[in-house]
Amino acid sequence: MFCEECGSKINTEMKFCKTCGKKTKTLAEQLDEIKTDLKSGNNKGLVDKLLQIEDAVLDKIQLEHLRGDAYFISGEYTKALESYNSINKKNKPWDILFNSAIIKLNTANIPEAIIFFEQLIGVTEEQIAQSVLYAQRYKDRKVLLLDVNMYLGVLYKNAGNAEGAIKSFKRALECKPESELVHANLGDLYFNSDTYDKAIKYYQNAIGYATDVGRKSRLYNDIGLSYFRKGIIEEAVVSFKKAITLDSENQNAIYNLGIIYTRGGMNETVKKDFEELLKLESGVNIIFHLTKSMMNVAKKEMFGEIKSEFIGESDIIKKVKDIILKAAATDSTVLIQGENGTGKELVARAVHQLGRRAEKPFIVVNCGALPENLLESELFGYEKGAFTGAVGLKKGRFEIADTGTIFLDEIGDITPAMQVKLLRFVQEREFERVGGTDTIKVNIRIIAATNRDLKALVEEGKFREDLYYRLYVFPIVMPPLRERGQDIALLADNFLKKFASKYEKKFRNFSTEASTLMQNYGWPGNVRQLENVIERIVTLFDAEEVTQEFLPNEILTAKTNIYKRANEHKYSERQVENPVIATMKETNFSVKKTAKKMGISEKQLTQTLRDLDVKEVLHTVRGSKTKAAKLMGMSRVALYKRLKKN
Repeated sequence: MFCEECGSKINTEMKFCKTCGKKTKTLAEQLDEIKTDLKSGNNKGLVDKLLQIEDAVLDKIQLEHLRGDAYFISGEYTKALESYNSINKKNKPWDILFNSAIIKLNTANIPEAIIFFEQLIGVTEEQIAQSVLYAQRYKDRKVLLLDVNMYLGVLYKNAGNAEGAIKSFKRALECKPESELVHANLGDLYFNSDTYDKAIKYYQNAIGYATDVGRKSRLYNDIGLSYFRKGIIEEAVVSFKKAITLDSENQNAIYNLGIIYTRGGMNETVKKDFEELLKLESGVNIIFHLTKSMMNVAKKEMFGEIKSEFIGESDIIKKVKDIILKAAATDSTVLIQGENGTGKELVARAVHQLGRRAEKPFIVVNCGALPENLLESELFGYEKGAFTGAVGLKKGRFEIADTGTIFLDEIGDITPAMQVKLLRFVQEREFERVGGTDTIKVNIRIIAATNRDLKALVEEGKFREDLYYRLYVFPIVMPPLRERGQDIALLADNFLKKFASKYEKKFRNFSTEASTLMQNYGWPGNVRQLENVIERIVTLFDAEEVTQEFLPNEILTAKTNIYKRANEHKYSERQVENPVIATMKETNFSVKKTAKKMGISEKQLTQTLRDLDVKEVLHTVRGSKTKAAKLMGMSRVALYKRLKKN
């Protein structure tokens, strides 16, 4: 121990400092003082106080715990983790796990944050009472479990794990049944899984607990969308009108009501609704926006953009069309993945044109085509004199796209340094021009695309994990042409008609032999290659039928589709994997190595594995019930019982 006044070394039995004569405090008194500071959030000099007594504290776990807490409330997260990690996994108190989860969350390490939060579900009131930081805040265990499950629900929801999110939010409801936010989140989850009756139920519950008028308006809009998806149009109209009555500025409700009115025609019911809405205080404004919405909807349906751009009847392309419509109905960041030539830019344009920003700019930037310094000035713009040749101010693409959409193509090709600069913009929607100091804030939607597997790049350390999760909000995967089966013939017919008309040729159809060869070819260049092949045939030849003699050599010599592989898909739609299973795979299913990597005990890991979904574990071990049972720490009989319950 050291004297607080002069810094001289003293022992625990001394009542006065031999050097300066000042009365000394006992170890217990100093520890109590440190704990009081922690409870009040007073972080001034806390670490120094701990340094003064560290040689006298016999309980090193308590010392590192207090030191970690001191760093935590000071915002020094790296040092806090160092102190927390020095404590044996088996002895880690619950509040260390809680703080570790918060730190991982703040550093965008979502999988590890989830693991730490999940370990808190079984915390007891006795354990809570022992916490220096949280004993007062969480005197009621339900308050802690509400916070933990809210964190888990949001994290699982954003990661695309609907099952985990629903389970967490339902646990949160057990802690606080009147939580409007929890009911609303459950409504969203059931809506996104097309379970509309449950979505309506939870949205209605949320309205019952909501106190904010604007929030109630948005919830009525969500109910209206649910009824609309169910095909119950009358109830949808009632809900949208309630939303508009509560908040005349609710543009989503106005837009959705405009869709129904446009498709139903200007009948007597619609006219009565207009008269009713006009009586409202903001009636004129509502009718103006409603009419504008109807005009936009009519325009889109007249041109049939989504149908004309995405020709195909295969199940996989129908699913893509449905996802595009869902993405267009939101303002979320979209990440489009797929091989070259699959139509990623078409998807981006469709999402923009079918969304609320359709009349605003759509700006395309090919990130892979520009070196880092040029890409930076292209995106952020630059001030006069920022570099040699900068003779005047230039607005960047982000600034030009304000209120509209920016499409960042080939996002996987940007350098690590550029990833850092882009991360802040994606998160905050603000930036400074190159050579400038003024912060510019814009309101734009971000759509990114890549032909690379970003998840694999993250695992290889070539792409920032935090940027990946910022972009991976609404993923859309474009399938390669070889997986679209019957669509090859439909696309070929469409291109043949298009180019025959353009070049004034007689072509009308394909011979059976030519169709078979094209169907069996792998199309490594996808739709773009198919289009180029058909255009080349039409420009070089002229006949009513495309025969095999007109096909290029690469198609004629391909005996079979060498690109087709059973159950293989380079860009298959990934469900965000349970972080526990992901870590188990990395360690080749070693419980000991996995527990060590996660920073938890083997007992805690075993319990976590037991709580996993049986079907998910079976999928991981390729259907082996023996391996699944061993992994989950149970007998095959117990595994079969769990399967029957599911």
